[in-house]
Amino acid sequence: MAFDTETDQPVVGSTPKATQVASGDAPVPVAVVLEGRWGRLRPLDAERDAARLYRLSHDEHTEATWVDMKVGPFATEQAFAEHVAALVADPKRAFFAVDGPDGEALGWLCLMEARPAHHVVELGYVLYTPPLQRTRLASEALYLIMRHVFDDLGYRRLEWTCTSTNQRSRSAALRLGFVYEGTHRQGLFLKGKPCDIPMYSMLSSEWPANRAAFEAWLDPGNFREGRQVRSLAELRSPRDFTGPLLSI
Repeated sequence: MAFDTETDQPVVGSTPKATQVASGDAPVPVAVVLEGRWGRLRPLDAERDAARLYRLSHDEHTEATWVDMKVGPFATEQAFAEHVAALVADPKRAFFAVDGPDGEALGWLCLMEARPAHHVVELGYVLYTPPLQRTRLASEALYLIMRHVFDDLGYRRLEWTCTSTNQRSRSAALRLGFVYEGTHRQGLFLKGKPCDIPMYSMLSSEWPANRAAFEAWLDPGNFREGRQVRSLAELRSPRDFTGPLLSI
């Protein structure tokens, strides 16, 4: 993401839009580098990232980190590394490492279940380790990948699913601007148990308002002593929000 040198605001449209194939299908997502103010996204690399992510996700918070994931926790670093290698080798999924300011991974995001002919893709299999959770980078990483989906790849629908018991994910979906659509009863087995799966989505027609709110929320002027001044929900409200905040 590029920034204006005088205002320190994101330059909208600074990332070239990916070329669509002649048939009208959206491009199949692949992991690329997406630069942000607080960090960046890049292709997840099993050899580079697995050992660090294993340490960050297997600590005193292990149970909470993995309780709502389809797999994990892992008994050994080797088992985890093999799992990460399998993830990045899957051509149907695009895994992005979330790098902190030091350029090292703190988690990952995934674009999956793409239906390019219909311009539909899912954002899922999110792993945020404890050092990444509840940070500005945690929100910015989601903004970067959502902007990539809508502005660069030209998708019209982004989906978000989780288990009905995953309150963190359900709250995050609503905070980010996704719309709840209903629940697939016993939609999948999670670690041997049938689970209900709430469905959320965001449409390309809803993205401009969400993008503007995100950019205003991420602006340094929206923080005082490390705390937000206005929430994403407040900034997304048409009654309250008229444009980006000025950096001060």
